[in-house]
Amino acid sequence: MIMHATRLNGKGAGTIAIPAHARGWSLSQMPLSVRLGGVLQKMGFRQVGDLQGISFDQVLSMRNCGQRSIRELAELVRRVQAGEFDFGRIKGSGLEHLISQVDTAVEAVSDREREMLLLRLGDRDQTPLTLEEIGEKFGLTRERVRQVVDLLYQRVARHGGPSTFVFLRRLAEKCLSTVCPLTPDLLVLWLGPKAADCRHPGAFYVRLFSELDSEMPAWPEGQKPYPNLDARTREIIRPVVEVLRANISPLPIAELFRRVGEQQPGLNLNPGELLRALKQCASITVDTTVPDHPLARLASLRICDWVQRVLAQSDRPLRPEEIIRRARRIFGDEVPPISIGGLRNSLRPEQGIFLLDRRAFGMQQHIQLPERLWGKARADVAKLLEEENRPVSTREILRDKRFGWASQTNVHEVAHILRQDERFVDLGRFLFAMRAWGQQEREHIKDLIPEVLKEAGHPMTATDILHQIRRKRSVGRATISAVIRNHEGVRPLGFGYYGLKGWKEMDRSFFVAQPLLVRRMILSSQPPLTFGGLCARLKIPVKGRLAAQLWDTIRGVRRIRTYPNELGPDTAICHKTWKKPAAA
Repeated sequence: MIMHATRLNGKGAGTIAIPAHARGWSLSQMPLSVRLGGVLQKMGFRQVGDLQGISFDQVLSMRNCGQRSIRELAELVRRVQAGEFDFGRIKGSGLEHLISQVDTAVEAVSDREREMLLLRLGDRDQTPLTLEEIGEKFGLTRERVRQVVDLLYQRVARHGGPSTFVFLRRLAEKCLSTVCPLTPDLLVLWLGPKAADCRHPGAFYVRLFSELDSEMPAWPEGQKPYPNLDARTREIIRPVVEVLRANISPLPIAELFRRVGEQQPGLNLNPGELLRALKQCASITVDTTVPDHPLARLASLRICDWVQRVLAQSDRPLRPEEIIRRARRIFGDEVPPISIGGLRNSLRPEQGIFLLDRRAFGMQQHIQLPERLWGKARADVAKLLEEENRPVSTREILRDKRFGWASQTNVHEVAHILRQDERFVDLGRFLFAMRAWGQQEREHIKDLIPEVLKEAGHPMTATDILHQIRRKRSVGRATISAVIRNHEGVRPLGFGYYGLKGWKEMDRSFFVAQPLLVRRMILSSQPPLTFGGLCARLKIPVKGRLAAQLWDTIRGVRRIRTYPNELGPDTAICHKTWKKPAAA
């Protein structure tokens, strides 16, 4: 039978003839059994063309090769000669042909193997099962299921010969060239009416293609964020996030790829890396509603993100209430509830957002004074400061109208322009000095509070802290109380006293010597109160130096009386508004 088949090739009895177009194909991509593949590998054959002119007897003489393997080889040669694996005649991506090959290959395996493959990849309305779950169903170990499934992937890929690998590569290249992840919806879109002929759902093919081609940008379930991104992914995500924050609306992924490449040429980014990073990133959402035109946007907007986008669309600075109103019109529910005061307090110059009028915020583009005059304004102010030899406020600079440019701007804009020049130091309240004078920038209240407590070395009330801070700058009582309560470095110690969080247990001698603190503790107690009970609240012994100090402090507090008038643990302590304790 073999002799007859080979005589038809015109190459003489028992020899193999391979068409010229097929000689460069890899044997590893041909549908060979493990046994026959091992025999040909031992003979040193790597390409189909290596079989040219070889006799079947030579192959048969190899160890582990029998008549069954020879019949398999003869059938393979017949299919090659018949042009069955000739992919050169198929134009385009060959997607329809690829789907057809896969469907045929899946039907060719045994029922048991087919069930395992469908369970692993997910068939009609089925969620893919894990290796452990499949093993439990078939009574196999997880490792054995993995081996079987991997062999099935190879058999499906090799069933169509090299054409399967070529069509897979064409499909991956089409996705990468358009910077589109391969989703089930995109597969259906590209198949068009032929999608109805598929024997399995789109997600099945997408999962299978990702297993057969490691470079396939397959998203069978869409994005799949990972909690721990590798270094390269983090390196890619950073500029991607920057581009998205600078943009007003979601960007097509292809446009996003172009912009990142232009802004970060040293990143050497390719489409596959971008799609892989986007699939894993939780901070970026990719919308594939239009499968061949996916859009990327930030998953959640920071306050500065949506404020910047609102301001970028405005031709003037905006008040906080205007910013919030416009943001909700653009972004809807993505803008979280926020008060006007909260928004004002959250905006910072380092975010590129500046107070450019009494209540209005804007960006560099909103400054009325032309940028060509900024240098002159700085030079004029520097000369004025040198002449006056004292700090000067921007209010004074504009009020005197000694400079021609002064009528085109306001005190907030001039302050912003001066802050960008290292020659000047901002002393606060629009007051500027020359840095060469050695004057320091005015500290924020938040920064002054720890300094005051550290200098004192002991707990202080809000009133005490306010008194010390007012020596350095003006501040209201309500403001200082709110700042102290919310300060991350300060902790309340009770009865209106505050200390630094870094302090360990304070010296009790400080507390027992504070009349105000002692009075508050007495008034907050429920009568009857004894000296021993007060010592317990202060965590000091009822005898000794600290007890004696506490007794002296009590004796000096107005409207506080003791019964009897001598130190002892059972001595009653009473405020004049309380009822005198009955005699024992």
